[in-house]
Amino acid sequence: MKTVNIGIIGVGGIAKKHIKELLAYEDVKITAICDIDPKAIGEKNEQLQLPAEKCYENYLDLIADPDVDAVEICTPNHLHAPMAIDALKAGKPVNLEKPLAMSYGEALQILEAEKQSPAFGMTCFSYRFKPAVRFAKHLVDSGAIGRIVGLNVAYLKSSAFWEGRRLEWRFVKEYAASGVIGDLGVHLIDLAQLLAGNITELCATQNIVVTERKRLDSEESAPVETDDQCSFIAKFANGADGSFHITRCAIGHANTIRYDVYGNKGSLSFGLNNPTVLGVCQGEGDPKDLRLETVEVPKEFYLEQERAFVDAMKGKRDPLFPTLAHGAQGQQVVDAILQSAAERRWIEI
Repeated sequence: MKTVNIGIIGVGGIAKKHIKELLAYEDVKITAICDIDPKAIGEKNEQLQLPAEKCYENYLDLIADPDVDAVEICTPNHLHAPMAIDALKAGKPVNLEKPLAMSYGEALQILEAEKQSPAFGMTCFSYRFKPAVRFAKHLVDSGAIGRIVGLNVAYLKSSAFWEGRRLEWRFVKEYAASGVIGDLGVHLIDLAQLLAGNITELCATQNIVVTERKRLDSEESAPVETDDQCSFIAKFANGADGSFHITRCAIGHANTIRYDVYGNKGSLSFGLNNPTVLGVCQGEGDPKDLRLETVEVPKEFYLEQERAFVDAMKGKRDPLFPTLAHGAQGQQVVDAILQSAAERRWIEI
């Protein structure tokens, strides 16, 4: 069994999830890490125990390392495109955090680099790997609920109100481009398009609820530039309607995702706080007599994100593998949402 050697660029919060999964695989070895913060490197290497020469502060050095077969990019948004493009130019597969880029135009540059490279990329649409989502996709494709006519979706967190939270990069347009819609909402967009097809037009609104925060390096306050809340309605290519609400301002919700999918023959419902069950309504008879039933997701629909990335490098690509092109499609919708909210009108995609 060939061991895949992986380098991690950015060892902050989201990298913890990547590293935890990768360390569980016998055919994977984390051979290098990179971060601009020496303290962060030191703390992470207490866990990984890598040689000092495999702990980089310049990401180009990690990409050039012959002991790195593939690269995982877990950095702030503004670094995604340049890092992914450099890795692809070096012929190394990339597992890239979402949102893919700062804009759809930048995402297209990543796709062009992939086209010119012998390597491939994956977008970290991690919720594609929740069992309920994978089972829902199977049921939709099998015609179990008929033609999708509507979706009602919510992503609820309380993180805008966390005590002491400062003006980190997520709140600055130069580094993030968008707020909750790029950070959280792009997951919902991807799942919606996975289940119901492409979004063709939308109308959105955004709101900055906490308008200023203390800077990271001082007690001085500065304006928050990205959205805490975003809601939009959407039309899909098949005629379905969608309603989406994404917020960091829902006290009582640590990380709640709710999805209701309505078809002309049935419906599906899942909450990703309990991703191993799916609400299913289908059957013969008068619809007024049908009810949602909770079913356990069969084990065949279980797969971890990092396992899918490693398997793809070994020539076994999962049917729901989130490509860089899927990431670009999500970015196109994010850009349309930002334009719609700014111009207060419907936007066609």
